[in-house]
Amino acid sequence: MELRVYPVKVQQVTDVATRIVENHRGQGWQALSIVITYDRREVLPSYAAFEWAPEGRWADAAKGDAASWQGYRLHEAVVRDKLTQPDKCQVPSEQAYRLNNEFNQATEDNVEVSEETVLADIAKRGHNISTARAEELVLTVEDWTMC
Repeated sequence: MELRVYPVKVQQVTDVATRIVENHRGQGWQALSIVITYDRREVLPSYAAFEWAPEGRWADAAKGDAASWQGYRLHEAVVRDKLTQPDKCQVPSEQAYRLNNEFNQATEDNVEVSEETVLADIAKRGHNISTARAEELVLTVEDWTMC
């Protein structure tokens, strides 16, 4: 789930997760894992992750009644500080997301290349920025995601 709004309150994110659960009711799911991000390019839940399972425990999914969801509840598995302390976090720019994506692809494709080399290449290749600025933008996305 992508929620490109900021700041967001915990209750708003919980409401989204609850609506997702309701949309899947009666479909025979043993459990649901709901990851809510600001931007779908983020690899970790930047806002929150929820589990809908028996007593809120994903490990007990096989023990649940998938037909009725009797005893199921929504569990907040991850709630990031950006929801509880929004002033600590800064939303990355589109340019930051583009550079972060380029950086991740380049380092995935070639694990032997150094990060410094990748950043220098990205900075030169059509972005017309310094290597230091490229690194700053890449780190902005990582800082945001982990905030």
